[in-house]
Amino acid sequence: MRKEDLAKLLALTRAEWRLRQQSTFLGFLWTLLNPALMFAVLYGLFVKWLGQAQADYASFLLIGIVQWNFFASATSYALSSLLRRSALLKNYPLPLEVPALAAVLSVYFSHLLELLSMCAILVLMGARPTPAWLWLLPIDLGFLLLAAGAGLLLSGLFAFYTDLERIWGILLTAGFFLTPVFYPLSVLTPEKARLLAFSPLTSVIEASRAALLGPALCGGVPPAWLWGAAAAAAGVIFLRLKRRAIGDIL
Repeated sequence: MRKEDLAKLLALTRAEWRLRQQSTFLGFLWTLLNPALMFAVLYGLFVKWLGQAQADYASFLLIGIVQWNFFASATSYALSSLLRRSALLKNYPLPLEVPALAAVLSVYFSHLLELLSMCAILVLMGARPTPAWLWLLPIDLGFLLLAAGAGLLLSGLFAFYTDLERIWGILLTAGFFLTPVFYPLSVLTPEKARLLAFSPLTSVIEASRAALLGPALCGGVPPAWLWGAAAAAAGVIFLRLKRRAIGDIL
């Protein structure tokens, strides 16, 4: 990406973030309401059952919700980014990747604040910060690449298939239950656990838990980066191949 395009990306990211947060601290607190309510409901429902299978279930659940919420929010917001910024794309020379990446980055900035809040809550719950917590940084950057790649693909496909927004909502609902957000893989049969372990979301969430709660992290960072790099490359290639067709639709 050229230097001038990078400057446009940063400016548009700032504008998207202000639009989502209303440029206020209260706006950020509202974004915390959804994961907080989800945590309260899931913890109340499953702590008696899953709390026996998973130590520190509250911390385990909180990490899963925060990580899942980022992916769901980032991809959903990026999905309509090209149509949302169609006027800008028509009037200014701008790569198609910029609006989608700006949408994902604006959500990611909020996600970073959520991660800081989450770490503070984990300490209050009794977790002890260790050097292993620093592994969360490369894990999360790989996660950002994954969300950006998915967002790029979805934004391009949405230009052709406007029903994709509803379909993606359904897929996210299914994905939530097929990803170990609120349950450990140990409660599943070995066959089902191995199947779900192929998911990049499972890889990221499990690696995040290993970094923050233990046991020692093993093999979580490379899969996160591999999945992220593959998704980002696929997204960029798709938008560049379909640039003319998408431009005609916009």
